[in-house]
Amino acid sequence: MSNKLSNKLDQELIRSQISPFYALVNVIASTKSTNDDLKKNTLKYENATVLLSEKQTAGKGRNGRSFVSLDQKGIYCSILLKPTFDPNLYLKLSILSGIILCETIRQHTGLVPTLKWPNDVLIKGRKVAGILCESSFQAGKQSSFIIGFGLNVYLQDFPKELEDIATTLEDNCSRPLDRNTLTIEFLNRLATYYPRLKQLSLEKMAAPYELRTGTPITVHGPQTSYNALIEGIEDDGQLLIKVGDRTESLISYEITIREDETQ
Repeated sequence: MSNKLSNKLDQELIRSQISPFYALVNVIASTKSTNDDLKKNTLKYENATVLLSEKQTAGKGRNGRSFVSLDQKGIYCSILLKPTFDPNLYLKLSILSGIILCETIRQHTGLVPTLKWPNDVLIKGRKVAGILCESSFQAGKQSSFIIGFGLNVYLQDFPKELEDIATTLEDNCSRPLDRNTLTIEFLNRLATYYPRLKQLSLEKMAAPYELRTGTPITVHGPQTSYNALIEGIEDDGQLLIKVGDRTESLISYEITIREDETQ
């Protein structure tokens, strides 16, 4: 039995309960990708514009991967920001987005998700959400930063190749779930943290959600892959890892957990 409180995202409700930080919130029935829609219209939209869609027909994750976005089963949201700060803070903003999503899930469900750096949110080892942040920075032009996330909320049939690696909040939680409330909580947290981005300590904020120290991982780069151990997330969003006797920081690579070696 489903524990839905609300079948549809309510644009007016969301607008009425979020911070005045946001210039615009639009809820649409369907699109290929909310991130792509905002990317195509960065000049048209103001800073802090939010786009939500009930479904995506070509939802995407990192490196061109697809993200299943079924009608009214999840939250598919993108936020356009036009930062005036140093682009070196973009990684920090990206990781902060994942922490905020973890905090929102915990507040609404009581579940304690895991943030798998840099862009996946897991529950009991299975992916419940993905984050895709895309930026554009050119000298002399207004920079843009888009935070996009997809969160699986209600029960759904995943494609066979995802059955063992994906999950939903409803699979793990007996509380009633409300996509409007989840959306409002995420957006209000972002509005609170964003102006203080430079001063925030991600190391402390990530601590309840990050992979435990010593977790064995494989690091994947464009032309390399190697084994390492998790050390933790640093204040600037980089991932601290141990490779043999060396300690290194990751900025952009991806990681996979070596399940066969976890303790």
